[in-house]
Amino acid sequence: MKKTVICSAAFALIFGFAVASNALAAADKGPAEITLKSEAGKKPAAFPHAKHQAKGDCDACHKSADFPADKKWSMKNGHALCQGCHKAKNAGPTKCDGCHK
Repeated sequence: MKKTVICSAAFALIFGFAVASNALAAADKGPAEITLKSEAGKKPAAFPHAKHQAKGDCDACHKSADFPADKKWSMKNGHALCQGCHKAKNAGPTKCDGCHK
């Protein structure tokens, strides 16, 4: 009887922690709008982060080989990741003024 109570309490604690962790992770999805600035100081790109999150999987971008781990954007990785995806999906801007306002 005592083992059952301890096991049930342990399960409830672990389950509660898992639910709370997922809720916190879901709440912190970053800013709704991000301005991507390159190291070279060229014209920054506007990135509607929340709009992209609503459409897909975070890993599609954040685990891409073109996503800069240090978040230092360059024209090369920005165009490869963003413009490449827009062209592949035939959706989203692909011309300069579509992202660089």
